[in-house]
Amino acid sequence: MFEAVGGDAAAAKAAGDRQLALAEMKEVAAQYARVRSATIILRWAIERFRREKQAPLLKRAGELFSILTGGSFQRLTLEYDEKDLPHLAGVRGDGGAVPVSGLSEGAADQLFFALRIAAVEEYLMHAAPVPFIADDLFINYDDARASAGFRVLQLLAEKTQVLFFTHHQHLLDVASTAFGRSVSTATLEPRPHQMKNVA
Repeated sequence: MFEAVGGDAAAAKAAGDRQLALAEMKEVAAQYARVRSATIILRWAIERFRREKQAPLLKRAGELFSILTGGSFQRLTLEYDEKDLPHLAGVRGDGGAVPVSGLSEGAADQLFFALRIAAVEEYLMHAAPVPFIADDLFINYDDARASAGFRVLQLLAEKTQVLFFTHHQHLLDVASTAFGRSVSTATLEPRPHQMKNVA
């Protein structure tokens, strides 16, 4: 008789342990579902923020990048790596994407210029215009790229004052060709330095 009671006690303990384990599993599953749901909602909110805030800036920078590259690139896109981290890439006419690391030095320079101008334009939509001052911005550009750069500055000049400083005559020539009479230039002649006798 004691064996039967002992057996029933072991079975009752096992049944109790089972119920406890099931309750713990339900709690862990519910906690996992809450965390997983929060993760999905957070990712959705982040992606929505990216679309709403980054998309207009990225779109405009892509348009400017296309102008600057003479159409070699049509737009910009964000690509995600295996860790789900975004990386900027230029998209060619055939749809092929070139990551920033794969761009030539000149194209990368044009990309960053396009991003800067797009950011300035975005800023000007919400703030009082301030002059955009550029000092030898196109020093490493050939004449075709410099001309495209001046076209982008001309678009910016429709929104705010643009001051472009250079000591390179060929850039003034490119600007004059690009703008005609709509560009104002001021040439500062160097003054000869005179040594003073301080003795």
